[in-house]
Amino acid sequence: MKKIFILLFLVVLSCQIKVYSQGSTRTPEDTTNWDLPAGYTSHYGLYVFKLLTNPGGRINLNTEHIDSLLYSLIVYTDTAQMIIRNDTLVLSNNMSGTHAFTTTAGSDSVAISGMDSLDVIIVTPLSAAYNVNDILSVDEHTGYFKVYRNSSGGTSGLTYNYVWIKKH
Repeated sequence: MKKIFILLFLVVLSCQIKVYSQGSTRTPEDTTNWDLPAGYTSHYGLYVFKLLTNPGGRINLNTEHIDSLLYSLIVYTDTAQMIIRNDTLVLSNNMSGTHAFTTTAGSDSVAISGMDSLDVIIVTPLSAAYNVNDILSVDEHTGYFKVYRNSSGGTSGLTYNYVWIKKH
């Protein structure tokens, strides 16, 4: 009787060990013989597990996936163009502005720190009363740009807007 009881105990114990056996642990991301996810998140497809399940290496795969998503969110800014202020990406004050010709001068210069001669400047007249002599063109230089108009007979004190697009 004692031998049967011991044999029965060993059979039950081996069944319990089989039921609670763990999956493969060859690598930190191994998913062999571990529980499957119960579902996935809506936006990034991260694994969702039922409580008391054994995710195995899938939990590490989730962590790797989250890490790569966070890394791709990193925004590198050039403070001359865009800056991050209170976790918000905003345009720098240097990126655009308004300037004016002195009386009826044929050219006007605007200094911008960090500007390169290969950068792009876009200018548009701001006055509603400009004439054919006020058609604008731009010449980019390192550290500044120069705005020209057709002749010095244009609108006196013509104001214009500019946008600086930095090439990287």
